[in-house]
Amino acid sequence: MRNCMYFTAFTLLTGSALAQNIGGDNKSAPKTPAAVAPATTTTQSPTPSTTPPDVNSATVTTPATTPPAPPTEKPNNHIKISGGYSHQFNTSIEGSGSYTADRAYFGISSRHTLTETVTLSVGVAYEYDYYNFTGNSVFALAAWNNVETLGILPRFDIKLNDHWSVGAAPVLQMSGESNASAGKTITGGALVNFRYAFDETHVLGLGLLAKGQLNNSVLVVPVPIVDWEIKKGLRISNVRGPEANPFVGLELVQELSTQFNAALGGAWEYRMFRLDDSAPLANGAGVEQQITLYGRLEWKPVPQFRVDFIAGASVMNQLKLYDSSNNFIGSEDGGTSLVLGVFASYKF
Repeated sequence: MRNCMYFTAFTLLTGSALAQNIGGDNKSAPKTPAAVAPATTTTQSPTPSTTPPDVNSATVTTPATTPPAPPTEKPNNHIKISGGYSHQFNTSIEGSGSYTADRAYFGISSRHTLTETVTLSVGVAYEYDYYNFTGNSVFALAAWNNVETLGILPRFDIKLNDHWSVGAAPVLQMSGESNASAGKTITGGALVNFRYAFDETHVLGLGLLAKGQLNNSVLVVPVPIVDWEIKKGLRISNVRGPEANPFVGLELVQELSTQFNAALGGAWEYRMFRLDDSAPLANGAGVEQQITLYGRLEWKPVPQFRVDFIAGASVMNQLKLYDSSNNFIGSEDGGTSLVLGVFASYKF
């Protein structure tokens, strides 16, 4: 039952590294402005004539001029640097102790316009997690502490017409404890998606993620894309969360002013990582998954700079262990815990 709930939550709430990074541009393609005819002012219908106009005529025609060319939209090329920190407070483990988690995030991404319809975005994301276990659970005995995750996501977006767009991205990830064998932390996969923009404020899409796991399984899940204005200043979206947060999910976002937005949301978080090669379960794999429900306050003092403050609760926590032969060792459920975080990004 719990696994079904996780899968449902993933499908509905997943975002950021999935929906956010494959979402691409949410605006519809600019339409070519209609040609502008030379301005003519007249008091009667002009008729063709081969004779010079009478200076005393009631008809006055301004000299014909070539209409100015429509403005060319500048390519939205940029580099963005982002970072963040979150703390997950004491989380109980069923009758076997508890744990806390401190997480630091860093990312850098760039966007390049290759043609009028094709853009390339390249993102690199890093996450550092420090766990502190107490008690006598098998997870405390496994003693994972420092987990590092590095992801690389190059993405192509192709604008097919004014409404349809398609995106594709290979995914490369390394995730493991600090002393894990680097070659055994690597997984890969791919993301594809289609998006339909009804207009600049109403976008829907669907993507598909296929990604290998450290226990030799393959994760294949649908990834919805939503950015829909319900009414002026209020929208539901899963592509507008903090840049550095890899688990931004579905949100209800309210515009408060030109500088502030507020949001309520939920995200499914899933981490699988390789254990140290000298740990009790050497070269095994650990898993942490949970659903985080949160409130978010976004502050954008200038267009290039953004800060997000997050407060919420982590629910349905679950921990799993696999040995080096990918045999399942066991799992334990965790309780609810408070989560606080802050994120920031700057676009050059």
